[in-house]
Amino acid sequence: MSVIAAVPELTNCSGAPMMLRNAPDASLQHSLNVPETYHFEDLSKDDALKHVVQDCVNSFLSQCGYQSPQSAPDGGLRHWLSAQVSKWKATLDLKFSPKFLDKSINASSIYVETVYGHTPLEHRQYIALYTACMFYAEDVGEHDPNAVMEFTRRFVRGEKQPDEIFECLSGLLRRAYEYWPPFGADSIITGTLDALSANYIECSTKDMHIRPSATRYPTYLRLRAGISAPYTHFLFPNTWKRAPESYLQILPELDHWTMGANDILSFYKEELAGEKNNYVHIRACAEQKSIEHVLRDLVGEASDTARRINLILIEDPELLSFCNKYMQASLSCFLGQLVML
Repeated sequence: MSVIAAVPELTNCSGAPMMLRNAPDASLQHSLNVPETYHFEDLSKDDALKHVVQDCVNSFLSQCGYQSPQSAPDGGLRHWLSAQVSKWKATLDLKFSPKFLDKSINASSIYVETVYGHTPLEHRQYIALYTACMFYAEDVGEHDPNAVMEFTRRFVRGEKQPDEIFECLSGLLRRAYEYWPPFGADSIITGTLDALSANYIECSTKDMHIRPSATRYPTYLRLRAGISAPYTHFLFPNTWKRAPESYLQILPELDHWTMGANDILSFYKEELAGEKNNYVHIRACAEQKSIEHVLRDLVGEASDTARRINLILIEDPELLSFCNKYMQASLSCFLGQLVML
């Protein structure tokens, strides 16, 4: 369900990665000058699959008209986030390596700077802190799924969470209505709770046999684990200059495209890590198709969604331009991991 495969500790027990899994490693330069075509190095994996993935990635980037965007680093945001999460150091040091804190700060900051630079500062701070909390929640789920599952129960009952990171996340969810329209805040809250519940499902069913013809299960799990809804609603804060009705119909398309792009661009690194229970593998088992077939289907589906976004917004060039910028910025973040290969 997770976001960032490029950060070693920020890995998830499942492989149905959430949209943040591919945020760039701390060693990447902020500008994310990633190439617009990719040539994968031989990393002792099956050459045939390597070339299939390379072809799928380049085909998808081409169909999306990818051009690497530029975004300015936000030193103020990074300083603020560092001050907030430094309070967690004692808890994090008990569970993760010392590098976890710095990498989560860097990855959260880059993602917000690249994708959400148009939002007011207080919204960017919210998204960055939320992202850091979710990194922690997902990694805890790998070692203690019940701890993540208990978050929802405690949140609904208004109970105190067991540590300061979960308590911070709980507080952020309660404050969502201060920064987003009511239905946006609703989606941020329910999407987060769904993602944490799905994290429990993923981590407690790692060895579950995927039955042929259970073709709706991969999408069912992906929709819950993908956590795309909160991140697409983050795009439209309560300061957005137009009524929510102007963008409501595009949200399902942005969700679908975001998850598809993530699945395509995260697959190679997950394969190198030996993950076999990600969305691509689960779907291949359920549909009784090859990995190549599923990857090419995904490229077609996500590319069709990008084209459909253009059709839906053909009479709204301002919103169309905004959505295209979002897709380019998201691709840049998702591609950050591939620069390292």
